[in-house]
Amino acid sequence: MLKIKFVGAIEGVSGSCTWLHHTDSDTQFLVDCGMHQGDEREEWANSQAFPFQAARLKYVLLTHAHIDHCGLLPRLVREGFTGLVYATRATRELTELMLLDAARVSGMFSEHEVKQIRWSVLDDDLGFKWGRSIRLAEGIWMAYLRSSHILGACLISIGWKVDSSNRSICFSGDVGCQTDENAYLPLMKSGQHPFADTDYIVVESTYGGRVRAQEHQDYELRLARLAEVISHTLFVKGGKVLMPAFSLHRTQELLMDVLHWMKVSLPASKHALGHGRNDRPVTANVHAPLGHAVTQVYAKHLCSTSPNGKFKYLNAELCESLAMHADEIQAMLQRLAEHGRFKACDGGYLSMTKPKQPSNSEADIVIASAGMCDNGPVVKYLERWGDDSRNTVIITGYQSAGSKGAELMQRATAFPAPINSLSPDQAEVIDMSPYYSAHADQQMLLDFLFRTDGFGCNKPATLLINHGNPASKYELRKAVQMRSDSRKENDRQIKEVRIADARWLNLDTGEEIEYSHTEQALLSELEALRRQIELLTDS
Repeated sequence: MLKIKFVGAIEGVSGSCTWLHHTDSDTQFLVDCGMHQGDEREEWANSQAFPFQAARLKYVLLTHAHIDHCGLLPRLVREGFTGLVYATRATRELTELMLLDAARVSGMFSEHEVKQIRWSVLDDDLGFKWGRSIRLAEGIWMAYLRSSHILGACLISIGWKVDSSNRSICFSGDVGCQTDENAYLPLMKSGQHPFADTDYIVVESTYGGRVRAQEHQDYELRLARLAEVISHTLFVKGGKVLMPAFSLHRTQELLMDVLHWMKVSLPASKHALGHGRNDRPVTANVHAPLGHAVTQVYAKHLCSTSPNGKFKYLNAELCESLAMHADEIQAMLQRLAEHGRFKACDGGYLSMTKPKQPSNSEADIVIASAGMCDNGPVVKYLERWGDDSRNTVIITGYQSAGSKGAELMQRATAFPAPINSLSPDQAEVIDMSPYYSAHADQQMLLDFLFRTDGFGCNKPATLLINHGNPASKYELRKAVQMRSDSRKENDRQIKEVRIADARWLNLDTGEEIEYSHTEQALLSELEALRRQIELLTDS
């Protein structure tokens, strides 16, 4: 039997962690082990006892490097986990950076505990390809498929034997927004879908109740809007542009969009405006200590290829947009990370501030951490530039309640305002965050769930909705049921839609496992006796 219990992200969008037990081989493992983020209640959850014994787990299968999916791995190690963490090479390197940063900032665990994690890197194998089966134990195996969420991100399919047949369950991780038809954000190629014959799909529902506007899925509109804001600020108002950004993925996306502005829009702006002061070089600087290290990982892996010669991750349209070959993009990222400066065009330069260097107040455009404006280099830039209406702050990501970024968002607009309408002692704030979200919206989640990529299969799947607030989960469930009832041609058949909860579920039968109070007490007593025996054996 394979049974499953949801440990985290049951009531919200962080702390993703799912516990599985294959009883036939007595193999216990997790899919993700994330940190709870948000209010005090969420933070409190990080210190609560795990429902499992860390020492009895054999594996953690990691979907990606965001801290709400990997952030409690060091605590797992502290409590006795000595098994392997499976991940792609990019996810391993990014996760280590994120955890070392969290160790310094949060104090929840030590750098030593981060470095004690034992990794098994999937794509170090020369025969690696997406979807290849990897044995976990007798009668159970897994396969990793590509997600478009961030670099290295994956969805994970787990298969196991039930009598003479095979069953499988797919974990979506965080579903990205890049599709074959419209990979509109700059970096990542489209994501893959669950296998056509899967029995269960565990799907996130962060934006399960939201449909993204078409304009926010149009890369040309995004680049045009960004060009409008930057050119207006630099050449009409005579100010500077500040872009607060998260160090992982958003900083690298913005770097590519600013590079595009320099290569395509900057020469046109200078020519159209014809001001003498526009002859001076324009500089854009990335100031994000963690973002510097993350960019080094992107330089190594973004343009990597599989044995078949195809890009593992790179959105090939980026090459066309920038008029650069993949090796030129890789060299540009390496040069920025190693030497700090890259000539983007005649009169346009990108630069990157190395860790522990002072802020660069001379740059015209600055991409600075942290994304919510409460700490990091962005704080100093806001102090220097925030009281001048000539300057513009471009918000590019989610701002949690109570953050400085949320305060800025209260006066944000979607377009540059007339100069005479601006407050003289406040920088203008432009909200471009809807253009950059890396989460699939409701329509994309439906396509992710229902598409079978041309593989015919009549086996209906059961959906388990997790990782979202209650309203998002119920909205997604309703949308799934409506699409299922519409019976579109070639859509996956859906047997049942469940909201994930903390009860054990027998995946062989689909039935919940209920324990009586007496049985639960006996199980607890047996577990206590087993621990005593282990202690006596160890001594």
